[in-house]
Amino acid sequence: MQEPGRSCPVAYRTSPEALATLEPRAAETLYVIGGLYGNRQALDDVEALAAREEAKGLPRPTLVFNGDFNWFNAEPAAMAEINDRVLAYTALQGNVETELADPEPGAGCGCAYPEWVDNAMVGRSNRIIEHLKGMIESRPDLRDKLGALPRQLRFQVGECRVGVIHGDPESLAGWGLAVEAMPAPGQGDATIESWFQRAAVDAFACTHTCLPFMQRFDGPGGDAMVLNNGAAGMPNFEGERSGLVTRISRHPSPVMPVYGTVCQGVHMDTLAIEAVTPEWLDWFESLWPPGSPAFESYHQRLLNGPSHSMDRACRVSR
Repeated sequence: MQEPGRSCPVAYRTSPEALATLEPRAAETLYVIGGLYGNRQALDDVEALAAREEAKGLPRPTLVFNGDFNWFNAEPAAMAEINDRVLAYTALQGNVETELADPEPGAGCGCAYPEWVDNAMVGRSNRIIEHLKGMIESRPDLRDKLGALPRQLRFQVGECRVGVIHGDPESLAGWGLAVEAMPAPGQGDATIESWFQRAAVDAFACTHTCLPFMQRFDGPGGDAMVLNNGAAGMPNFEGERSGLVTRISRHPSPVMPVYGTVCQGVHMDTLAIEAVTPEWLDWFESLWPPGSPAFESYHQRLLNGPSHSMDRACRVSR
């Protein structure tokens, strides 16, 4: 039996076939915001970015938070604010919300970390989720709201069918759409291409794995895209401090994207948001001081970004 934090519970299973049966929701512009991680600064900037589109005469984006919007918000006021604001939009469960709503014995943090993540990181994540579980015991109303969230959603943006998920099409905490699992750009992958066929979508918008990328595959209607935003609430590239969101729209982005492409006649872009300001970092350090699990796991990333580059993320060469 795998240790807590590495196992992928049976209860986390999803299926591409179930995604194919969902009624699509229409959107002119879709923002997919995965991995907010309780970061109020990032949430402020996402909302400001959406308002900027409307101010330029474009349709107001549909905001979808596809899981793990809780994590660093480890005190009652921040827990209440993040969830009240996020749940006013469309949201999905991530493994964090699933474990807060209905803890799975032996799941730990529910991340189902692969072998390339070291044991110390896994153990610290388990300690963070236990702290959050203790907090939510006094909020059965919030626990019920998180438990009622869906795990997959389907959108129609122009001619493009978009499946919004947290991990991969077969598991809430799956790593099958991690950049580490991708073939070289321009090469196919039988499993991923079967997921597109079985889900009847042209794009998967996902998160969970904390490193962003965009890659083109063959899909049921021609070109298809995997769009992983990495994290909205943490830096995503070495030497930078920006969070990222995925924008899928019938309209070109009014701000310069970090990278992007056009697929099925739809603009698919990765946009930067301000995630780590000095004020927010002070707040983080007050809640998670040196020696705490979140400080030890994330402080260096918050300061300097992860070991990940733009060249590795933008994989749309064909």
